[in-house]
Amino acid sequence: MLFVRSVPMYLASCIFLLSSMNLHAQDFEFIKIQSAYYLPQTIEASAVDGKIGFFEWGVQVAIPHTLKKSKKTVFIHKIGYGNLRVDTEANPGASGMVESEKYYHTISYNFGLIQTLHPNWRLVVNFIPTLASDFEENLGGDDLLYQANAFGVNTKNKKLKYGFGLAYTTRFGRQLVIPMGLLKWNTGKFELDIVLPNKLNIMFKTPKNILSYGLQAGLNGGVFNNSTEIPSAGNIIDEVGYSRLIIGPSITWRLKNALHINLLGGMTVRRRLEFIDINDEIIDRTPQAAPFLGIGLSFAPKIKNPDAGMDY
Repeated sequence: MLFVRSVPMYLASCIFLLSSMNLHAQDFEFIKIQSAYYLPQTIEASAVDGKIGFFEWGVQVAIPHTLKKSKKTVFIHKIGYGNLRVDTEANPGASGMVESEKYYHTISYNFGLIQTLHPNWRLVVNFIPTLASDFEENLGGDDLLYQANAFGVNTKNKKLKYGFGLAYTTRFGRQLVIPMGLLKWNTGKFELDIVLPNKLNIMFKTPKNILSYGLQAGLNGGVFNNSTEIPSAGNIIDEVGYSRLIIGPSITWRLKNALHINLLGGMTVRRRLEFIDINDEIIDRTPQAAPFLGIGLSFAPKIKNPDAGMDY
């Protein structure tokens, strides 16, 4: 779920569609489409007066593959596209007020491996090469980014799973190696789903999981190659770092034919928007905390292998 120098799964952190923990069948998101809108807010701690807002949307297709000879090995292939729009209204100086829209794109392939090491232990590895750029000039080496993580997961019993590991990620808008922790508790009617630092979900479920509702928090971000002028920056910008933490209520309906629709809202806090120029100087354009609204649609039928359905 994460990339090196770029983690733009954009909407993947904005909208978390939950999976069941049934031992015989598991919801698996074959296709999901997601979007989120963040209201423009005043730029913090900057000599530039103005406001910045964001709009994110993306689509992802996932295909699981279990080895026939050994059902202990599961491969998961994911192909995704993400789009981040940065809306700016700012006064960088003598030029007066500047209004602009800047788009950043990602095309990613996620190779995932879930390997059973012991009846209770599994090794989870994700490797994600990604093109992350404004795509306004010919692609080059600076547009190709990577991310990876690896951790062990223990199935304590039917209700409890926990794990730990490491990730090389830019969820904070910068390249970092960070520890990961995982805790999943599911009683059928209540689910606690924690993958630190990515997400924290506290959800309640109606019979047959027709409706899920509760609270969630999610962190996501990335670093994007920038090839053209940014009017409000004033310098030649080489890279853009972006991250945000969302907190708020979430509700998911299961519709016919394994279709799910998710609504999510609340506040986005701990935001970061930084322009890095060709001299490695950081120009801060971080806006204040703001309300946001997200919506997602996914096709998530039941599959027999519970490991393939887990959203690590």
